[in-house]
Amino acid sequence: MSQRASRHQTRPSQSAFAFLDNLTNLDPPISLNAGAAAPGVPAVTQPLPETSVAAPLPALPPKDVAGAKKKEADGAGHFVSNIVCLKSSKHVNLFICLPHFQANAASGMAVHDDCKLRFLELKAKRTYRFIVFKIEEKQKQVIVEKLGEPGQTYEDFTACLPADECRYAIYDFEFLTEGNVPKSRIFFIAWSPDTSRVRSKMIYASSKDRFKRELDGIQVELQATDPSEMGLDVIKSRAN
Repeated sequence: MSQRASRHQTRPSQSAFAFLDNLTNLDPPISLNAGAAAPGVPAVTQPLPETSVAAPLPALPPKDVAGAKKKEADGAGHFVSNIVCLKSSKHVNLFICLPHFQANAASGMAVHDDCKLRFLELKAKRTYRFIVFKIEEKQKQVIVEKLGEPGQTYEDFTACLPADECRYAIYDFEFLTEGNVPKSRIFFIAWSPDTSRVRSKMIYASSKDRFKRELDGIQVELQATDPSEMGLDVIKSRAN
């Protein structure tokens, strides 16, 4: 199945229905028993008599096919999965999941080790006030672009973000509670200005979740497309 999934990623025009059609060409033949399973039902196999003949592959109603094609054309990041029951001449109730892959489901961007190292230093030792990360498209990886000294301000941080290019950033925000108790929150900021290139926006959006998983300790996430969406008042309100 992993090989099939890979082909769907590189050839988005080939749908899961084309894969199902190919099942009938196997020896022994395999067919689909529609409605035999519900999502979450575990796989079960039971032997059948050797004379058992697989049921014919039912045709999908035109309405369902149209709906699936519509989902197939939807935006990146959404998956459609179907749990189906396969029959052969010897086994029944083999449940498999046929995922629908989007062409832009994963960007394949690696994360440079320096990104994780600098983040750990900020989290454990408060060595930096902020870290700005950049995706190097040619190298296909996320790298550290800028480190902020502990004494630098939030205005110093926002000045490091380019007006027309996307970036990821970590900001260590320190504040006092109403009871004058000092606290801090580690912000992850996805900066994607409206004036940046469409390709850049797509790459940063599709790589964000994978990159965040490498940074264990993020407390607040913020997405901004213009400076007003990440002003100091917004940071203060999200920190509480």
